[in-house]
Amino acid sequence: MYVNQKELAHILGITDRRVRQLKEQYGLFANAETVESKKKYKLDSCVQEYIAYKLESEGQSEGSIDRTKEQAEHERVKKKISELKLKKLRNELHYADDVQEFITDMLSNFKNSMLALAQRCAPLVVGEDDTKKVLGIIEKEVYSTLEQLSEYDPEAIERGHINDDEEDEEDDEDD
Repeated sequence: MYVNQKELAHILGITDRRVRQLKEQYGLFANAETVESKKKYKLDSCVQEYIAYKLESEGQSEGSIDRTKEQAEHERVKKKISELKLKKLRNELHYADDVQEFITDMLSNFKNSMLALAQRCAPLVVGEDDTKKVLGIIEKEVYSTLEQLSEYDPEAIERGHINDDEEDEEDDEDD
């Protein structure tokens, strides 16, 4: 079936002018024939050419969209990493294994102090007959031991096995 330029434009959902642009710029619709002294386009081949053109152009724009999305994601990740490094420098953030090691040490020391509590109190209460004095001595030692738990110092949590500066230099080289 043959159609004129206006009919082809209407079928494809574009303007007459766009049909001419596609023909001039991309070589589409080159199979136009002169029928009865008028240019006519073979409809089935023109529709196939237009569909192929649209698929190709969408594929190219999709690639650039994907690349743009990846770049945006990469920038978000870099920003998040920078924020985390800043928090680390301000001692607002610690590595989980460092905190775990610190807490384990602190609780282990506390456990040992609690277990040694009886040995510390025994010599102090041996000769006491007054129950209030015995309770006071034991209470004082328990509070002293409990105070170890309140001596948390964020500065004491340090990362000993990885040097952050070396990581930064490696990150800079990757960019």
